[in-house]
Amino acid sequence: METKTQSNGSRLVTLAAPAAADRALAAPISESTARVMGTMAVLGIGVIHILDSAGTYHSTRWIFWAYIALIAASVPAAIVLLHWTSVLAWALVTGVAAGPLIAYLWSRSIGLPGDASDIGNWLCTLGMVALFVESSLLALSITRIRGARRRIA
Repeated sequence: METKTQSNGSRLVTLAAPAAADRALAAPISESTARVMGTMAVLGIGVIHILDSAGTYHSTRWIFWAYIALIAASVPAAIVLLHWTSVLAWALVTGVAAGPLIAYLWSRSIGLPGDASDIGNWLCTLGMVALFVESSLLALSITRIRGARRRIA
């Protein structure tokens, strides 16, 4: 909206296209900002699974080792994403986000082998945090991959 003063001294309010500075605010986030956000989310997934892993060591050993593999994969994935602008880096973190997200949904719906105790336990606090971080990272990485494809095409 703009206000213009007319020749008789009255003011006229008009609608106008936003100025270039206003359009810059509405632009999507930069690649470097997205990479930092993605790196923090990947590391967050690792930390969440560190916190949850202690309880799985004695009950379901294979889930504990799957957590350790995810934690071990999250550190190099975060480093790759932080240092390289690449569709492959975003694809890597898509896997880091999608794997535990699918496993969580599977464990709460039909149960994982040897661990039927979590069936129906949808409101586990740490699990809900993990779902939020993983789905946010998944959405961010898919958006960045699709944007890169559009720029290439």
